[in-house]
Amino acid sequence: MDEMRIVMTPRLLRLRRLVIGEVSRFPELARALFENGPQRSIQSLAIVISKLVQRGLLSAPSPAVAATTLNWLVLAAPVNEAMLLGDDAIPTTTAMKAHAAEATRVFLTAYDSDTAA
Repeated sequence: MDEMRIVMTPRLLRLRRLVIGEVSRFPELARALFENGPQRSIQSLAIVISKLVQRGLLSAPSPAVAATTLNWLVLAAPVNEAMLLGDDAIPTTTAMKAHAAEATRVFLTAYDSDTAA
């Protein structure tokens, strides 16, 4: 939840908009933002997911794919809304928590070790 609040700060959203708008002029800046933002979070999630798979709590043939899925289930809708509609579209903490809880529920249903094919 803390990472979601960080991603959804007006300052970071403005930086993201700026970098996306200038990606063709400054691709190295876009790559740095990606590597130190989404990619780093996904790698951290993949480590946790791998440990949960080893313990038999999740079924994920590829922890990296599962981590990517979880990351974007949680962040895609609120980030896209705020990116396109501006800072006034940043959800409240309560709304972020509810969205993250639902995204996590969906993820756990998909990767449940008891029901996975």
